[in-house]
Amino acid sequence: MQMGQESAIDVMPRREPLQGAAPLLEKRWPEIDGLRGTAILLVFLLHYVADSRTHEGNFGLLYRFAQIFRLGWSGVDLFFVLSGFLIGGILLDARSSSNYFRTFYTRRVHRILPIYYVWVALYSGAGYAIMKWASPDSMATVAGALHPIVYLLFLQNILKVPTSLFSHYMVSPTWSLAIEEQFYLVAPLLIRYLNLRRLTQVLVACVLGAPVLRYFTFSLLPNAYILMPCRADALAMGMLAAVAWRTAAKDWLLRQTTLLKTMSGVLVAGALAMTKWMPGPRTALEAAVQSSWIALLYTSILLTALLDSRGLVARASRWKFLRECGRVSYCFYLIHLGILGVCHWIFFRTRPHIDDLRGFGVTLLAAGLAWTIAQLSWRYLEKPLIERGHATPYNR
Repeated sequence: MQMGQESAIDVMPRREPLQGAAPLLEKRWPEIDGLRGTAILLVFLLHYVADSRTHEGNFGLLYRFAQIFRLGWSGVDLFFVLSGFLIGGILLDARSSSNYFRTFYTRRVHRILPIYYVWVALYSGAGYAIMKWASPDSMATVAGALHPIVYLLFLQNILKVPTSLFSHYMVSPTWSLAIEEQFYLVAPLLIRYLNLRRLTQVLVACVLGAPVLRYFTFSLLPNAYILMPCRADALAMGMLAAVAWRTAAKDWLLRQTTLLKTMSGVLVAGALAMTKWMPGPRTALEAAVQSSWIALLYTSILLTALLDSRGLVARASRWKFLRECGRVSYCFYLIHLGILGVCHWIFFRTRPHIDDLRGFGVTLLAAGLAWTIAQLSWRYLEKPLIERGHATPYNR
């Protein structure tokens, strides 16, 4: 998922997708990396600060500070919008390639599966080891590890498996990866076989239909938010942005950057107001509105960053630290919660907490370990595998 570094204004709008691989997709686009880094930081702050214990039964200053980061769950929606834009763009540019499907899935396999399967193997192996050598009571603690096939097939957001504190910290974030993989099964077919008009109609239907689906499934399926159709609006908005980027609609967007900024400001204000009801919706109406609101916010921010290269959003997204976070975001997202849980269990035999110096120190240790592992993973595993996957080009 790499984009070029050209300025948005320098790339002429196209009425039809490119035939074959586009030069635009051969290099990384710094704004995209920075937005991806923003997404992982949001998730990190949610898990390491907002979700950590602050004061036992006390709504003090530290607790209120932690709640500032309650909106961190929305980082997943930013990932979805970016994925829709990047993957949708790659597929649009290569839609007439003779090796369209083979190249796409070869690259996705090299990017996603190796490190993910390593983590699932560690999770399952640790679970079996605990059950074998620990007390019989540990069965309930690691029950989810008995179902590795569900995780290997990315079905954890569809099939219900036993959950525990152990599985929560080790693999609970992977529900969003399951949505991504299911998206990879659908998007290539839509882009390959639908013309731009039909594709746009389908994507608009997804944007409108997902909140309706969340509304009617709220009381029947409490975890409906982890199903791909219920989060299709964020992915579809990203894909619509990719379509607009390659059509005459881009000219119109270039003239509307002020409107985009204004809309982003209104959406940010609404998102901050929603923190009162975070982290999850309490009514069907909240379930319908929250995710779509957040997805629209991140789509407007994405377009603002790309269209106004000298603006504040674009300059902030090019910040070196954010871009570095974006580069290692995949591994960091996969392991950060597990590392946090393991570190606090080793030192305290408790859930993560930051309400004293020892707990705060162990949380910092966990963050450092997760960051170091993510850096090593990128250098020695992910980057070589990405290069190997990209050795298979799209035929023009």
